[in-house]
Amino acid sequence: MIWSFSLVLIPFLSLWSQEFEEETKPFFREDQIYVGVSLVLVQSNQEDFDPKGISRQFQWGFVRDIPISATGKWATAAGLGMSFERYNTNLIRSLNNSNSVNYSFAGESTNPLFFSLHSLEFPLSIRWRNATVDDFAFWRVYGGVYFRWNYRNKIFQEDLEITNSKDLNSFGTVAHLSFGYNTWNFYLAYHLSPFFTKTSVDSQTLPLELNPIKIGLIFYFL
Repeated sequence: MIWSFSLVLIPFLSLWSQEFEEETKPFFREDQIYVGVSLVLVQSNQEDFDPKGISRQFQWGFVRDIPISATGKWATAAGLGMSFERYNTNLIRSLNNSNSVNYSFAGESTNPLFFSLHSLEFPLSIRWRNATVDDFAFWRVYGGVYFRWNYRNKIFQEDLEITNSKDLNSFGTVAHLSFGYNTWNFYLAYHLSPFFTKTSVDSQTLPLELNPIKIGLIFYFL
């Protein structure tokens, strides 16, 4: 009788034990180092704006994963990173009669200017992935925002070179989305805040606006 009862009880206890272990597994984290490179499509509210050359971005940093579901498939993340960007344009910077800044558009024989930005980034994101505690290759979709401090900028135009110009905003917000499998991921980003300061740019028609859209690849390393 006891032997027969054991045949029924032992498999049941084994199954219960496996389920208990699955339910009580600790959260696993996907803390990651990231490196990204993107081409930047620069749009403007000015019809005559026509970028000369390719604008680009390079970024790197670290994110701390914070799981919010028992399976670990949903998480938030916060991190710290850096970014370097170069923007090619067909703009010309000059001072008008009142000594205020004016941007106009270069002709065929005039060398236009370009901007470079060095930024400190604070990424925040919501993350989904079909990962498990034992699987390091998985599909992912991450989306969120970067809060940025543009701690250094430069404006180059023939013999003109300005460092840390007040023409450009020192702080900004960028929306981002990445998706892919394992290390390789597509990356999209769009600036939510103005590129120029409101007081330093005086366009010929409407106040000049630039709207960078970044398309590239971002690599995550565990």
